[in-house]
Amino acid sequence: MDVTTKAVAIRATDYKENDKLVLLYTPDYGKITVHARGVRKGNAKLRYAVDQFCFGSYELAVSGDRYTLKNCEQLDSFYDLRQDIVVYYAACAVAECLIVGTEEGQSDPQLFVELLRALECLVNNKPPMAVVARFVLAFLRMSGFGVDFTRCSVCGGVSKRMYLAPHRGALCEGCRTVDSFAVSPIVATMCGLLEGTPYDKLDELDLSLDCQRDVLQLLNKYMSAVFYPGKCISELVKLA
Repeated sequence: MDVTTKAVAIRATDYKENDKLVLLYTPDYGKITVHARGVRKGNAKLRYAVDQFCFGSYELAVSGDRYTLKNCEQLDSFYDLRQDIVVYYAACAVAECLIVGTEEGQSDPQLFVELLRALECLVNNKPPMAVVARFVLAFLRMSGFGVDFTRCSVCGGVSKRMYLAPHRGALCEGCRTVDSFAVSPIVATMCGLLEGTPYDKLDELDLSLDCQRDVLQLLNKYMSAVFYPGKCISELVKLA
């Protein structure tokens, strides 16, 4: 059976002598691993289809739970993501959320839209750390681990100092747990502001680099506790 789906290539690894295994994120099937035969050969016609961040319409052969690349119509290469190391690491941080935080075959069309919006804004010179923070906040909300500092997730109350606990979200001082960590009022406010701002308006926010770093470090700590420790956000914070 053959299927066609739009997808973004979020990672590729060498396989056998001339092949690659490319990890695609799709609106129809979520994250899937696709066997791309012969794409490491110098004359391979589909080499572009396994390039990181290639966005295309992929034709796949399906046998059981295995996918094999047959063809790809490239819709956007997102080539400019590679022109600036900070922007590139920002794009990698977005991809890493999907790599570590989703299961194969777990479909979420809205998350695919969020992915495309984030990559488009990075290409269009929106502030990289703000774009990543905006994406991570949306990703956490869609995954059931949303960050909402306007009220405690347990009692509904608010305290001057809020806390963040893995798998429980924001907690007030009275409900905080031993594994929760404090969140500064400024960072809590910025999280709400970022999540409520459309991607294309992020450059209109007056956020200092230090504030953006603090937000990303908080989100990275929370992501690492809820899913698995990632590397790209940490590198992005160092580079930006």
